[in-house]
Amino acid sequence: MGQAVKDLIIEQLVNFKVEHIYGYAGDTILSFFSSLANSAIKLYTTKHESTAGLMASAEAKLSNRIGVCVVHSGPGTANIINGIADAYSDRVPLLLISGQVETYNIGTDYRQYVNQLELTNPLTVYSALIINPESVIDLFYKAMTTSLQLGGVSHLVIPKDIWEQESSALARQYPAYLDSKVLPHPELIAQVVTAIEQTDKIAILYGRGARECTEELLELAEKIKAPLINTLPAAGLIKREHYLALGGLGLAGSEDATKILQEAELILIFAATWWPNNYTPVQPRVIQFDACRENIGANHPVELGVYGELKYSLKKMLETMPDKKNKDWLDRIKQVEHSSPSNPDSGKEKSSPLLSPDQVIPVISEQIRKQEIITLDSGDNVLWFSKYFTNKCQDVLISGSWRTMGFGLPAALAAKINFPDNPVTTITGDGGLTMVLAELLTARRYNLAVRVIVLNNNSLAMEKNRMLCAELNPEEVSSTNPDFVKLANACGVKAFRANNLNQLKEVIKKTELIEQTVLIDIPVSSPILPGTKL
Repeated sequence: MGQAVKDLIIEQLVNFKVEHIYGYAGDTILSFFSSLANSAIKLYTTKHESTAGLMASAEAKLSNRIGVCVVHSGPGTANIINGIADAYSDRVPLLLISGQVETYNIGTDYRQYVNQLELTNPLTVYSALIINPESVIDLFYKAMTTSLQLGGVSHLVIPKDIWEQESSALARQYPAYLDSKVLPHPELIAQVVTAIEQTDKIAILYGRGARECTEELLELAEKIKAPLINTLPAAGLIKREHYLALGGLGLAGSEDATKILQEAELILIFAATWWPNNYTPVQPRVIQFDACRENIGANHPVELGVYGELKYSLKKMLETMPDKKNKDWLDRIKQVEHSSPSNPDSGKEKSSPLLSPDQVIPVISEQIRKQEIITLDSGDNVLWFSKYFTNKCQDVLISGSWRTMGFGLPAALAAKINFPDNPVTTITGDGGLTMVLAELLTARRYNLAVRVIVLNNNSLAMEKNRMLCAELNPEEVSSTNPDFVKLANACGVKAFRANNLNQLKEVIKKTELIEQTVLIDIPVSSPILPGTKL
C-alpha cells in the first residue's frame, strides 16, 4: 500500500525543514489544506494571495530556508504572481504549489482553468505539472533543491484529482550538501591582501548579505582605515556613530558617502548588488565578495571576484592583513560628517503644521532595540528611513529589486511568525498600507504582535514629488484614506495617533513592549527629498 499524495508531499516538505505554509483556500487545494491540519506544518491563510507570496518570500529572506506558498488554480495563481516576483527579483528560494482543475479538464474551457506554468514561467527557475502520483517525490525534490541552489522560485502544479491518489514513492531526506559552504581559493585571498597593501584610498560597500560577519567587517575597516558605506537593506547592521560609518548609498544615502566613493582608488564590495549610476564612479577599481556567483560583476566590472562564504574570506584576510596607517585618507574621512544629518528639520515644509518624515524617523531610530526586525514598504518612507535611521537593529527587510508596495505589513507578519521572540516593527506609507489593509485582520487572527507605523501624508508622495520636479500636473496621486485608528480598532487592533513630537515619543515608548498588534498613525507632510527627479 502506498501513501496519499497530499500526505507524501507534507512528509517531503517536513524533511526539507518547512515549518510554515502561506496560502488562501480554493476548491483545487482543499484536500491538501485538510491534511495540513494534523501535520507538523502550520498553515497561515491571508486575505489575498499576493500577500501569501510576499510572506513566503519574507520568510526565505529572514531564515535562509525555502519559503512555501499554496494557491488555487487560475485566479489564485494570477493573484500570487506579485508575491513570488519579489522572491524571484531578490533571488531567494521559494516553492509555489498551485492547485489545478482535474486532469481530464486540463486544456478545456472548464471554469478557472489556465495554463499556470505559462503565467509564472518568467519568474521561475523550475516548474512542472504533476500528472502521475509516482513522480511526485522526484518532482518535489528537484523543485526544492533547484530553488535552494539557484536562489529562485520553483512552481509545481497539482490537479485536483491527484491529491487523494496513492503513490508508492518514498519521501527523501534533506541533502546535507545544500548547507555546505563554498570557500574561496587561498590564492584569491592572497591577491586581495596584496591589492589592499598597495592601495591607500580604499572604501567598503556592504549589503544585507554581510549581516553574519559585521564584527569581521568592522575589524577589516579599522585595520585598513576604510570608510563603511551601506546599501539600504544593510541599514542597522552597523551603528552610524562609528567613526568609519558614512551612511547609505544613493538618493536616500549621504552625500559624504557618494563623495568618498568617488575619491576611492579601490572599492571592496561585500554582498551588495546596489550600484546606482548617479552615485558611483564610472570606472571604479572593484573587488567584489559574494556567496552568490551570479552577483559578481552583474552591475559593474570587477578587477577581482571572490566567490564564497564572506565570514571565511574576511577571517583569512585578517590573518595576514597588516595595519595600514593611511593618515591622509583617514583625515579626509574625518572631514566629512558621518553622523545623522545635522539639521533634522531640513526637509520640513515650513507652511505645514504636520510633522516631517525627517523628524519622525530619528525618534523611531532612538527607540529601536538591537534585536528588532524592521520591515519597510516601498515609497518615500523607505528613502526617509535610509537617510535618517542611525541605530543598530537585528534586520531590515525590504522588497529590494521588485519594490512592490504593500510589502511592509506581510513581511512583518512573516518575521513575527518565524522569530516570535524578536520585536517586529513595520514602517509604511498610507499608500502601501491601504494596498494590504485587510491583513490587519490576519495579524489579529493569529495574534501577531507587530507594530505598524504609518507615515500618513494622504498621497503617493514619491510619485507626486517626482511629477512636481518634472513640472507635471500631479494628477491622481492623492489618497482617499480611512481613519486608520478607527479602522484598526474595528479590526480588533489597538491604535494610536501622534500629531506632534511629544506624542510621538510617548507612543513609541508605550508600544515598545507589546503583546498584540498595534498601529500608530502619524500624519506627516510630504517634503521633496533633494535629488528627486522623474
